[in-house]
Amino acid sequence: MVDFNYTTEQPLAVDVAPITDSVVPTAATAYKRGDLLVIAASTNVATHSDAGTGAQADWHVICLADVTAEQATAKIAAGVEMPVYVAGKFDVAEVKLNGVALTASQKLAARAYANRSTKITLSVVK
Repeated sequence: MVDFNYTTEQPLAVDVAPITDSVVPTAATAYKRGDLLVIAASTNVATHSDAGTGAQADWHVICLADVTAEQATAKIAAGVEMPVYVAGKFDVAEVKLNGVALTASQKLAARAYANRSTKITLSVVK
């Protein structure tokens, strides 16, 4: 079985120790460290945020590690979940939508949504 690809990079967190949890990946779906993810209320399954902009932001957590599509499928078969950040302070420049860095307007929307609806703070770090 292939493990998740943890890196030795600096954590996405920029302040207090982040809080992590785990969620069920979607089969045959790749995730990148920093992806904004939506968690299904009844199944704890993670999907990529597709709204990400404006008032329609929909994400709940931030992906903690790169996960290939093959790893996601293998982990589901083994009953293993993938790690995510559920709370903490993070650099908004490090979060992504399906592996792609956020635009300036997406960063503003993600920060506004985080402030209203999550235990995650997305900060501008320079």
